[in-house]
Amino acid sequence: MRRVPLFIASAVFIYVRLSAAQPLPTPAPPGEIIGVGNFLHVVADVEKSVDFYQNVLGMDLQGTPPSGPRPFLDTPAIVDLYDAPGAQYRVGVGLVQGSPMRAELVEWKGVDRTPIHPRYQDPGAATLILTVRDLNSILTRVKKSASPIVTTGGEPVRLNDSSAIMLRDPDGFYVELIQPDSPPATPAGNMLSVSFAITVSDTERMMRVFRDALGFQPQSSAFQYDKARLTLMGLPRAEIRRTTAQVPGTTFQIEFLEFMNIDRKPVHSRPRDPGSPLLRLLVRDLDSALKAITSAGVTVASHEGKPVTLVNPNGGLRAAITSAPDNLFVQLLQQLPKP
Repeated sequence: MRRVPLFIASAVFIYVRLSAAQPLPTPAPPGEIIGVGNFLHVVADVEKSVDFYQNVLGMDLQGTPPSGPRPFLDTPAIVDLYDAPGAQYRVGVGLVQGSPMRAELVEWKGVDRTPIHPRYQDPGAATLILTVRDLNSILTRVKKSASPIVTTGGEPVRLNDSSAIMLRDPDGFYVELIQPDSPPATPAGNMLSVSFAITVSDTERMMRVFRDALGFQPQSSAFQYDKARLTLMGLPRAEIRRTTAQVPGTTFQIEFLEFMNIDRKPVHSRPRDPGSPLLRLLVRDLDSALKAITSAGVTVASHEGKPVTLVNPNGGLRAAITSAPDNLFVQLLQQLPKP
């Protein structure tokens, strides 16, 4: 996957890259998706969230200021991208070395915001999945911080050849921690990899977006009672259907989770509302990608339904936020050639 600078504000550049130690990605199939960018999580207070991801979970932080709080910015193109006229924003970014994805925390002010707090089975609930070398050290800090643990019984459960636990961050967003029995030697440090899951109301409807319009190649299971996994999620009496897919051209995996035999209530939010999840995908051509995704019934959530252009010394970017089913916002990003 190519190295692409992702412009956030006039002084902030975030890079997406693959470590040489990772398995090589399969080539991107014909289509507009060529890679993955950051996973964006809209938060109520970025400083509080950064403290959780850095000091409780132990993630590295990119662009941490030497002292004082992060400043709020008002870059017009970013404000239009999120359809937040008159607002300001600030950003914190958590790293997993060697991963093509960052956990990007975005806070808005100067505009109305309505937080969402879905239950795990509710369509629209999103999960950041972190694979770690030492789960116990993190769990000690989690319990000391009094962060809510979702897993039934409050202790790790066994999943095949690993141990895992589910918790919630300060905004109620879900974080799954997995420790493999035989962790790889690389990368160094406790954080090994990151992936992402979203709870959906109808798997086939979501696949019409990701498979048919965006070129993903999903692998799906039937509904089943998976006691260990459902205990992990705090849903011991439900049934679950899991669908996994790699982002074309990368090793990054996304999970789509659908539940049955349990009550579900879909959530609805805007890209600026705390708790909203945004998945950033890199595209070959933004106009073609938007044509494909809107043909699957997805709408553009950016201001006035239009893409924005962000100019930088490397040529700039064109971007749009789209509203996929089940409250998943997908940000499509095209790198423009250098002048």
